Amino acid sequence: MKLHQRTAITVAALSAAAIAGGGATYAATQIASPSAESVTDDGDMMSDHSAGMNMNMGMGSFTDDAPFDAQFLDQMIVHHEGAIMSTQAMIADSDQPELRELADDILTSQQEQITQMQSWRNQWYPDLETTTGMMGDSMMGDSMMGGGADTERMYLQMMIVHHQLAVDMAERAQSDAVHPQLQDLAVTIEKEQAEQITLMRGYLGESSVGTRP
Repeated sequence: MKLHQRTAITVAALSAAAIAGGGATYAATQIASPSAESVTDDGDMMSDHSAGMNMNMGMGSFTDDAPFDAQFLDQMIVHHEGAIMSTQAMIADSDQPELRELADDILTSQQEQITQMQSWRNQWYPDLETTTGMMGDSMMGDSMMGGGADTERMYLQMMIVHHQLAVDMAERAQSDAVHPQLQDLAVTIEKEQAEQITLMRGYLGESSVGTRP
């Protein structure tokens, strides 16, 4: 698969999660520019946490209009689906074994969590409409893809931001969720994705990532 095709898939996947929660503009800006102000060259978050503040305008925001647990499930399912699509497209067949291992961990764990969350959603809130609203089109074309950004490096930079939002949501769920099962899952999500953030920041610091033509 060519670079621009993989980039398009990543744009669609990561922005879909933000669109569902109203953060399409943020996703478009960040994915189009992997070195945008929310991520430094080595993948660290900026000290002003501007990325988090922008994303909290959509995905990761909760209202009093629906049960917190239902909103968390709806948002995290979409969030996981975006990560799975991007991971399959960008690093699942990487030449680098550490990235293939990371991909396998993300795909396996997050798919299992999606299945569990969908089961809880149907069991706990069978009559409640989705709280994320209708997902729209990506709204991003070739002109927003940038030029020549290395696929794997872009993936790592963007997935650090993506994972951090999941960590923030999971931390909140540990105190705000009413179902103990969901609180336990939130602990798992926070632990797994925080560890993967550390791994990805380390990979960004290795010259072997993002330097191949």
